Amino acid sequence: MCLLFGLVLFCLALGYERGRAAAVLSTCGVSNSNALELVFNEKQQYVQKFPTLFAPLYGEAFKKTIKRSLEPNNNANTTIWAVEQNLELGPLQTPIRCVVVRLKNGSLWVHAPLAPTQEFFELVESCGEKVAHIVVPTYALEHKVFVKDALQRWPDAKLWTSPGQFSFPFDVSEEFVFGKRVDGVLDAKSHPLIPWSDEIDYATLAGGTFDIGGKPTTLFETAFLHKASKSLIVTDAVAQIPKTVPPLNNPENLLLISKLSTADPMPDDTPSSRLIGWEKTALLVSYFFPEHEEFDPKKLGVVTWTEGWHDNFNALAGRLIVPPVVRTLIYAQNRSRVGEWVDEVVERWEFDQIVPAHFEAPIKATSRDFANAFLFLKDDTVDAFPENDLARGLRPIADAALKVL
Repeated sequence: MCLLFGLVLFCLALGYERGRAAAVLSTCGVSNSNALELVFNEKQQYVQKFPTLFAPLYGEAFKKTIKRSLEPNNNANTTIWAVEQNLELGPLQTPIRCVVVRLKNGSLWVHAPLAPTQEFFELVESCGEKVAHIVVPTYALEHKVFVKDALQRWPDAKLWTSPGQFSFPFDVSEEFVFGKRVDGVLDAKSHPLIPWSDEIDYATLAGGTFDIGGKPTTLFETAFLHKASKSLIVTDAVAQIPKTVPPLNNPENLLLISKLSTADPMPDDTPSSRLIGWEKTALLVSYFFPEHEEFDPKKLGVVTWTEGWHDNFNALAGRLIVPPVVRTLIYAQNRSRVGEWVDEVVERWEFDQIVPAHFEAPIKATSRDFANAFLFLKDDTVDAFPENDLARGLRPIADAALKVL
């Protein structure tokens, strides 16, 4: 996902972050000094070595990791897994996913490694003999920032990247970013040389081109087909926001977001309150400043939710979509190029499920379902998002970015 900076500032402006730690601790009924000991263990600890725009920004942190089989039809001979953590922006938490495939020779193919906790490493290693390949599928920072840590854990692994990798605000070498030289770039020319291409095919999209650091920069994403499981693996291209609370979301964060007003006291911890918190989280992450979230004109820094937000969540969730940020910004600039990539995926591959890097997975979907998610490329009125959800946050940012080039 992109525009994380705008989203972080937005969250802070709303005041959700203010007093969050105190609310969590008081809800748990523990002192500040003992809180982390109750929630985390050593295997969930890591160090964020490169500054990012998502929590913890920099330094020591903790993340829980889970592993799930992605094998369709509950096949006992699992060869594909999801390894998942949370992506955190202030109090907002959404699932982020690494896909692990066990190749026929027993070695592992790892797509977009996550935060380098001992728990994460052990869950990946439990899938096969050794990690032989690490894949960077996109330009987006959250999907590549931990590759260097992964290569320190698995130094013999080959590194494969989507084209157009860049660093910002400083231009640095790939050795600095990843800890080693890239073994192969996933473009059309490299296809015959990729050692895993008989088991996992790929197709790379050249998305929009933007002025980043004074340079025209094209944003790429590579999609993959795991042939054995008939799984389409994508990063940000499509997603399905679940209508139930994801398993890793922190209850205290959900309760904080669930409040009608940010000035209200913390609500009771009930399934209903948690679900409300998740629905509002999804709207905030998707639109930045959704329609039914209003600043209180009488109370500085206080935000209140008005009626109608639940209907807008239902219009967004539970279906295969191109996420609002991607559709409104990344794919808006060169629709014909996106359409050619969609046609390539649909014509070349047959699949029964889609595994995105965010939100729900696996999604039961075929090539027709995938193509239908992109009908807006020819007619923007098809399956349009509510204009009032876009108007105050995402739309102005997208309009400004698209005017640059």
